[in-house]
Amino acid sequence: MQANYDVLISGYGPVGATLATLLAQQGLKVAILEREPGIYHLARAGHLDAEVMRVFQAIGVAEELEKQCAVTLGMRFLDADGALLMEWKRGGEKGALGWVSDYMFHQPTLERILRAKVNASSDIDVYLQHDVYAIENREDAVIVKAEDHRSGRLVKLTGRYLVGCDGARSLVRRTMEVEQEDLGFKQKWLVIDVEEKRDLGLERVSTQHCNPERPMYASCTSDKMLRWEIMVKPEDEIHHITKPDVIWDFIENSMRPIRREDGQLMRSAVYTFESLIARTWRRGRMFIAGDAAHRMPPFLGQGMCAGIRDASNLAWKLAAVCQGRADDTLLDTYESERRPHLKVFTEGAIEAGKFVQMRDPVELERRVRDMRDNPKAYAPPNPPLGPGLQSRHGESGLGRQFVQPAVRGSLLDSMAGHAFALVGTEQFMEQQTIAHLRSAHPSLQLIALEEGQQDLLLPWGAAAVLMRPDRYVHGAVAAVDEAISLIDKLPLKLS
Repeated sequence: MQANYDVLISGYGPVGATLATLLAQQGLKVAILEREPGIYHLARAGHLDAEVMRVFQAIGVAEELEKQCAVTLGMRFLDADGALLMEWKRGGEKGALGWVSDYMFHQPTLERILRAKVNASSDIDVYLQHDVYAIENREDAVIVKAEDHRSGRLVKLTGRYLVGCDGARSLVRRTMEVEQEDLGFKQKWLVIDVEEKRDLGLERVSTQHCNPERPMYASCTSDKMLRWEIMVKPEDEIHHITKPDVIWDFIENSMRPIRREDGQLMRSAVYTFESLIARTWRRGRMFIAGDAAHRMPPFLGQGMCAGIRDASNLAWKLAAVCQGRADDTLLDTYESERRPHLKVFTEGAIEAGKFVQMRDPVELERRVRDMRDNPKAYAPPNPPLGPGLQSRHGESGLGRQFVQPAVRGSLLDSMAGHAFALVGTEQFMEQQTIAHLRSAHPSLQLIALEEGQQDLLLPWGAAAVLMRPDRYVHGAVAAVDEAISLIDKLPLKLS
């Protein structure tokens, strides 16, 4: 069957928009189907990190987005009386990955920026108000049927592959008949967004109030937007705690109080925070990503970040397969790499959540002592990818992101583009045998670090590293012949 598109994407949130742009920039024809008419006007996600900002850099929206973000300087955990238990400090300066480690943002603003990028691409067709109702997963293509809510017209699209970025109630996941692994966390929280009526000069630090009587979280999500998350207790009546006067009582008595005359209540809703991971992320020509594949409690701010990592991992692999540079089996490494990585973050978020919402004062005190004696055990996780493309994942920094320095006036990723890149010392890259790599692998980017930047390679104990398009290190080498062998063994062509 002749496919209309290389990739169909169901869902037009941040993950779907990012994936579509990454694919189109690599020459693929993409269609996005979305049942809603426009951007949801209220915020949901609120945090992104430096790794995700690198993905946004890759699609050309990072600088614009950064202007709309608020840099966060870390997170504090306070006890019932407001005393500091632990602090994850963050600097406000750009770090090893080329961006500030943590940003807070307003999701509707992010989506507007991403959609403007999508709309500028001639290789992406967007079908708004198209409700997908049937999916057929064939050997040679995927057929998607949708109803245009504006006209009632039925539409049939075919693609070589389909990616479900269609959220927690994903039709794609259900069509794949995939069960979800429940990691055991489930708790209702009241989420509140407030817009400042004037600049209150609040410190850009998130606060977890570990109060057994009423656990609570507060943060500045963007320039004028503030968020509180308040645990719902079993005895709470939802219709009562969502009344504006009750909400303002919560806020005015929190560890980050503001007066009701200083803010405009924009949204309040009760959400169930839970921990679910799909047991399978691929079925034939169908994939799931983002909330369709996983949900985690928000205590590490990694929910949307995980979805953007999904898109970054899958995009270059789909491009390689659709362009005939790799066998379809390359796509199996999407789940094998991403699922273990995601699970570590989910387990970390669960542990943070269990601590934050402890209601037993004795158990809380025991945990506090443990935190003070062993603070590193409570640091945010930094796992390698699971086993996949690289044969020795996790060893000597393999399967972890390479840093992003400025090299001769340009950030490293801007020089690498959407290709594999061999990044090495000047002495390594000046060797005559490098010419073999240039002729044999035309798309391979060869990047020589500047004098004085060789220390960036020390964590890998190498003269050069082979960096994947998603910026993870595939291999580390000491000599050019090792690099040639490493690249020749890749299960894809760098042409």
